[in-house]
Amino acid sequence: MKYQSILCATALMLVAVQPATADVNLNLPKNAEVLTVNGKPAVKSGNLVLADGINQIAFRYAAQYRQQADSVHYLSDVLIVRFDASAQTLTLTLPAINSARDAKKFDESPKLTLSNAQDEAVSFTSDKLMKNGIQLGRDFEHEILQYNLSNHPASLNLTMNTATTQPNDAIAPVLASQPQIRQTAVVTSTNLIAPAVVNDKAQQTTPATTPSQTEISQMLDYWYKQANDNTKASFKAKINKE
Repeated sequence: MKYQSILCATALMLVAVQPATADVNLNLPKNAEVLTVNGKPAVKSGNLVLADGINQIAFRYAAQYRQQADSVHYLSDVLIVRFDASAQTLTLTLPAINSARDAKKFDESPKLTLSNAQDEAVSFTSDKLMKNGIQLGRDFEHEILQYNLSNHPASLNLTMNTATTQPNDAIAPVLASQPQIRQTAVVTSTNLIAPAVVNDKAQQTTPATTPSQTEISQMLDYWYKQANDNTKASFKAKINKE
């Protein structure tokens, strides 16, 4: 009995001296498709448990809205969010997309909000992970690796003394014609974040991924459904000529 008491006391002491672990809980909307977390492929979407400190997530906004009698599936560009937080619960909020106008507005100037449990704004840096050409068969882990190797606005390679944005800052389009140009000045909610710039040299050394015929068929079907009647008629006429 005395031996058991000693074991129990020892176990309690070990528990008492263990340092309390603190994590960052990130709540994401259900229509946020998480692609990478800190450069690694995401195992799930939804709520994430992250280590204290600097974290980076890449995701896409998947929404659905009605346009006349059709149901339109919207998928945004890949968005990157980097933030610095410790031992707190954060919530990422995206605007509602209920029309083609909403979708276009979000594409041109994504509005993101990051807040804590007290509904206070939390600073973050955001950017886009862009790729020209066919978007199917993308290797997001490789793309985010290349992104983080450069001094892009939301890169993990940057230190925290570079610019951060306030919630609701807009993301500018990619300026592919100006490689290696970076802007890290502090911006306000009426300004634009410097876009992710494509590194021409990196593009030349990155092997291209050839989509399968099944993927091409799915892509053609997807974009055909997004087209209006005039575009569909033009497409049919072009196919009939070939």
